[in-house]
Amino acid sequence: MKKTIVYVVIFVTFFFASLIAGLPISWVLAQVSTPPGLEITNPQGTLWKGRAANVRWQQQNLGKLNWDFQWSSLLMGKAEFDVRFGRGSDLNFKGQGFVGYGLLDGPYAEKLEVSMPVDKALQQAQLPLPLGASGRLTLKVNQATYAAPWCKSGDATLTLTQARVQSPVGELQLDKATANLSCENSLLKASGSQNSSQVSAEFSGELTPEQAYSAKAWFKPGAEFPQSMNEQLKWLGDPNPKGRYEFVHQGKI
Repeated sequence: MKKTIVYVVIFVTFFFASLIAGLPISWVLAQVSTPPGLEITNPQGTLWKGRAANVRWQQQNLGKLNWDFQWSSLLMGKAEFDVRFGRGSDLNFKGQGFVGYGLLDGPYAEKLEVSMPVDKALQQAQLPLPLGASGRLTLKVNQATYAAPWCKSGDATLTLTQARVQSPVGELQLDKATANLSCENSLLKASGSQNSSQVSAEFSGELTPEQAYSAKAWFKPGAEFPQSMNEQLKWLGDPNPKGRYEFVHQGKI
C-alpha cells in the first residue's frame, strides 16, 4: 500500500511538472493581465524557453525578445533567465545577459550588455541644446540588484566609441570614453574620462536616494581643438593654471 502511494505521488508530481513545463507562453499570457501599454506580438515556445517577434512599451517598439530559463539557478534560490532583446527596435539597440529574482536579494541583473547609437540616445534625452552626435554607447552591467528607489547594489561601465559631436560652432572628434558606474543602498556614483587630440575631459557625480545630485567636470582643449570652437571659449572665463575649464553643479531632480 505504501509503495502504491509513493508511486502515485511520484506520478502526479511528474505529471504536473511536465504540464507546467510544457505550457505554451501564448496561453499563459492570455490568462494574465499585462501592464497597460505593454504589447507582446507572436509569442512562441513556453514560459521557460521561447521568443516574441516584437515587444512594444508605451508605443515604443523594443524589438525581438528571446528567453531561456536557467534551471541550475534554482540550486542557489534564484529564478534566472538568459535573455536577448532589441533586434529590430526603433532605437536600434541590442542587449543580452541574465535577469532574475533571488529569494534573498529580489530582482537582479548580471553580465547584461546593452548597446545603441548615440544619436538615438540623444533623441530620448531631449536636450535643450542643438547638438548632434554619432558613435555607439555600450552599457555593461556586471551586477545590479534592485531596491527602491534606485538599487541595492550595482557595478557597471558605460563606453562611448567612435564618437563625433556636432554643434552650431563646430565639431569634436572624441576618443574612446569610459565611465564607471556604481550603486550602494541607492547612492549612485559615476566617474569617467576621455582624451583625444582635440580635447581631454574628466567628470564625476553622484545621485542620492533623495534625488539630490552633485557633479563636477573639466575639459582642456588639445592641439587640434577646432578654431571655430576655440573662439567661443572666451565666454567661459579663464581656465585654471593647468589650462582646464572647470564646472561644478548641484541640485535636485
